[in-house]
Amino acid sequence: MVTNNKKSKVLPVEEWLITKFLILIPIVNIILLLFWAFNEKQNLNKSNWAKATLIIYGIKLIFYAVIIFSFLSFFMSLFII
Repeated sequence: MVTNNKKSKVLPVEEWLITKFLILIPIVNIILLLFWAFNEKQNLNKSNWAKATLIIYGIKLIFYAVIIFSFLSFFMSLFII
């Protein structure tokens, strides 16, 4: 697989700062992560970072859902006679 130089170049600090600030915006962050992760023309470094971030978000979502379900089921069991 041959990659062109633009897709594999090291991203400057300024571009990473802009990327990090955009990730702080709710809803926009998910859209941008999906765009960066699956866009064929995106820089490989940013694409891999976006994929890893989406995986971490998925793991967090599952973890939080298990915790919330556990607490809800515990408190519901307190009210059952």
